Amino acid sequence: MDNHLPTLNDFFAFDGPALPRRRLEALESGKKFTALRERIARDAGGVSWPVAFSELVSKIGDVLDIRLSDILVAAWQKYREIRKYSDSIAYPPGETFLVPLAEHTVRSIHHPGIEILVDDHPVARIELEVEIALTMEGALLKISDGKIKGITTGSCSGKGIIKCEGFTVLEKETEPFRMPGVIDLGEGIPIGR
Repeated sequence: MDNHLPTLNDFFAFDGPALPRRRLEALESGKKFTALRERIARDAGGVSWPVAFSELVSKIGDVLDIRLSDILVAAWQKYREIRKYSDSIAYPPGETFLVPLAEHTVRSIHHPGIEILVDDHPVARIELEVEIALTMEGALLKISDGKIKGITTGSCSGKGIIKCEGFTVLEKETEPFRMPGVIDLGEGIPIGR
């Protein structure tokens, strides 16, 4: 992963055309895709199913454009150990607190979808389920004014799975990798109360 903020797409290194043929065939044979193939044949005259299916699979990578840092911050906002920093009496405005996090795992589930249009009319929505577990080690949060304003990252490892309409599209488990060293969150993300 390079210096940009890594996304789920980066984590999974998603490459639709490189997916195992057996997984693509299983996905394509599903009830929703069978109905979609019939609908496209009926309503989208000049579009062949193999081209439409290939385009649809490639779009899965587009909906995985969710930053790992957003997933982590959303989880950290809810941690009891972090929530205490929203108390403006105990942690006065204008002061900055550096909060080290012990090794921990953040689990997250996402349900992005792909809307299928024929002549600008929606004909189907393909639902994905993306589960990810990220194990962080050595992270440090910069907290000020009840907001997480920055992250100094440590190492991260993880595992995840992408399912589409009940079929497993891709599974991934990583070795430890480094995220960008410092992530500035600008005005900050409020800590849940």
